[in-house]
Amino acid sequence: MQIHDPCPVQVLKTIDKALKKQPSVSFDEVVGSSSCRRFSVRDIGIALELLRRNGLVRATSRFGCSELLEFTATGVTEEGKAFLSSHR
Repeated sequence: MQIHDPCPVQVLKTIDKALKKQPSVSFDEVVGSSSCRRFSVRDIGIALELLRRNGLVRATSRFGCSELLEFTATGVTEEGKAFLSSHR
């Protein structure tokens, strides 16, 4: 999966929108959002970690058995905001 694929872009949009209303966004909230339903839970997990590792979101994550178990985003970075503006 690449950072410009539809799943990471939509996940970042979902996180950005949610953080305007609340202080943090969890993995479950992203998976449960109507805008991300077309993606698998596995793909969303990969996208979340890709966004975190590329510095587009401030977040904590925890893995187990090579799968994302927990993820909490607390902000979209300046790089993330620039990325979003190029994908609107």
